Amino acid sequence: MSYEDWRVGAATINACEWEPPPPSQTPSSLFVGHFTVRFSYAVDGDRYGGKFYSSHEWGTEAEVPILYNPHNPAESCVCDDENDECPIVPVLVQGVLSVLLE
Repeated sequence: MSYEDWRVGAATINACEWEPPPPSQTPSSLFVGHFTVRFSYAVDGDRYGGKFYSSHEWGTEAEVPILYNPHNPAESCVCDDENDECPIVPVLVQGVLSVLLE
């Protein structure tokens, strides 16, 4: 299933925290930090959440567009509203992340 088949919804930003770059043995200006943005959304009364990484800070309680897989609503993507064309930013949904870490 491609993104074109996914449904549009709305997510709420719950937290946005700055993550500095990891310590490195070779200093480089290429390694910069990022914001870890956590969000939540509801589909048919069920709550879901996830996170994504961003180069800019997001305000908590902000509402952002989201695409979600209608066959698996825990799978989602957030639209980055800073850009005019609203590209899709892949997200690590908590359920998917926990499966990968097992």
